Amino acid sequence: MQPENRFMLLAVLAAIVSLMACAAPITYPVRITYTGQAPIATEDIGRAALQVLQDERDSQDAYRLGRRKVGTGAFERYVSAPENVALSISDALAELLQRKGLQVRQIKGWDFSPENMLARAGDNDFLIGGVIRKFNCEAEKGLMHTRMIMEIELELQIGRVGLKKVDRRPVDIRMERTEPTFGADKFQYFMNDMLAQVLEKGLKDVP
Repeated sequence: MQPENRFMLLAVLAAIVSLMACAAPITYPVRITYTGQAPIATEDIGRAALQVLQDERDSQDAYRLGRRKVGTGAFERYVSAPENVALSISDALAELLQRKGLQVRQIKGWDFSPENMLARAGDNDFLIGGVIRKFNCEAEKGLMHTRMIMEIELELQIGRVGLKKVDRRPVDIRMERTEPTFGADKFQYFMNDMLAQVLEKGLKDVP
């Protein structure tokens, strides 16, 4: 091969590699929901007003869940669907509250203070809200496996109307694991399993 032809071939290959590295990541939808095994109450035992959790993560993308590095500069992206992260986690929280025997309604504008709680309580026994600090998975594909680091950190606010008090309840979990196979289904399973653990811990004494 002539030197100039060899140079042209190398230039073309370099351009292809560069384009692949800069390509938009493949995006996979993931459904975040409550998948725990909390027993279902046989009767209604109270009422709870739930405020959608505030998403205070560093990411500006309300749907972002995480990503997996699959090559030099190449990533797979995982997003919450059909709802954003805050709505999905709040729906999971509502599911667990209902399993506990609470009728769940939605409220807005609670600033987490006892005074504001009493002003908005109505006939509810609990007001529940909070913030999302972390909800993320960073993964990297190796030759034979994928390594994952998954983190969830919530701060729940549990207002007890009868006691006229609000409990601040920080709950978190961090897990590292290595799997021979990986995909949106496993991502969904692991994140929902961790979420169930966090929510059950945060609501362990409610009602």
